[in-house]
Amino acid sequence: MAARAKARIAKPLAKGAAPRILGAFSTRAKRDGIRAVMMGEFATELGMSIATLYGHFASKEQLVAAMVDRWCAELATHDALVENGNVGIHERFRIWGDAWSTRIVEYSPRFFADLARDYPEQSARLQADLAKRRAKGRAILRPHLKASVHPGAAFALLDLIYAHAHDPRLGDEAAAPRRDVVRTALTIWAKGALQKS
Repeated sequence: MAARAKARIAKPLAKGAAPRILGAFSTRAKRDGIRAVMMGEFATELGMSIATLYGHFASKEQLVAAMVDRWCAELATHDALVENGNVGIHERFRIWGDAWSTRIVEYSPRFFADLARDYPEQSARLQADLAKRRAKGRAILRPHLKASVHPGAAFALLDLIYAHAHDPRLGDEAAAPRRDVVRTALTIWAKGALQKS
């Protein structure tokens, strides 16, 4: 009788457990870094055994791979925001910048450091996806650059913004939320580099 009761309790946990595990892992890893997530403690926090956890994701690397997949899919949804040619380029860039700034500030610098150091294959996959999106964005933005702006310099500066504007130290120095720092940097870039609508 007790075994049947346990089985009934376990089923709701198992149903839909993988998305819940991935969501909780992503939240922790983004905030504290991947290394900070100890699988045994993580399973306990989720109210499951380590065997149950590994039944859904066979390793921490599988969780990291799934998290990278999820982030790439989220970034893909941003593409639709900038591909609508019926909206002015400044508005398209602002919408995309808002979406990017909302996402990027969820990740601590420790997350990216851990990803590059401990999971180079997943890091390379993420970087390749980001590079593909940067190339696509450049192709969309290039025809709208001011004639006085050197395209190579403009895009190199934009890459620096993407790479560094979300650093928490900049937010601390500016006494501003990281999202506001990213948005401000992108706004300044757009006003200086893009033609008026």
